[in-house]
Amino acid sequence: MQIHDLVENSERLILKAGVQSADEVRLNAKTLVAHSADRRKLNLELRHYLYKNLYYNPVVHEPNMRAVKMLEELFNYFLAHPKELGENTQKRVKKTGLHRAVCDYLAGMTDRYVALECERILGAKAEF
Repeated sequence: MQIHDLVENSERLILKAGVQSADEVRLNAKTLVAHSADRRKLNLELRHYLYKNLYYNPVVHEPNMRAVKMLEELFNYFLAHPKELGENTQKRVKKTGLHRAVCDYLAGMTDRYVALECERILGAKAEF
C-alpha cells in the first residue's frame, strides 16, 4: 500500500537523521518524508503511462488545449480591461495586484462560465 510505504520509509529516514524536534527537521538538509526507491520507480512508471495514454491522448488533450487558449484570452482581456472584473475582484486588485487578482478570478470559474465569458467578451462560441 502506498501510504504504508510512505510512512515506513519516512520513519526510517527520520530515525536515521536522528532529529528530535520540528526545528531540527526544518534545518535538516535531507528530505525526511519520502516514498521508498521502489515506490518512486512505480510512481514514475505510472506517470509515464498516464502522460502517454491519457493526458496527451487527443480525446483529452485537444479539449484541454482549447480551454487553455480560452483562459489565456480571458486573462489578457481582463488585464487590458480591469473595469470588466467584478466588484470584489476589483477590490482585490488593490491588495494583491492585477495579475494575481485576474488569476484568482479565472481560477474560480467553472468550465461552463469560462465558455460563456469567452462568448460574451470575445464573441467566440466556446466549447470544451
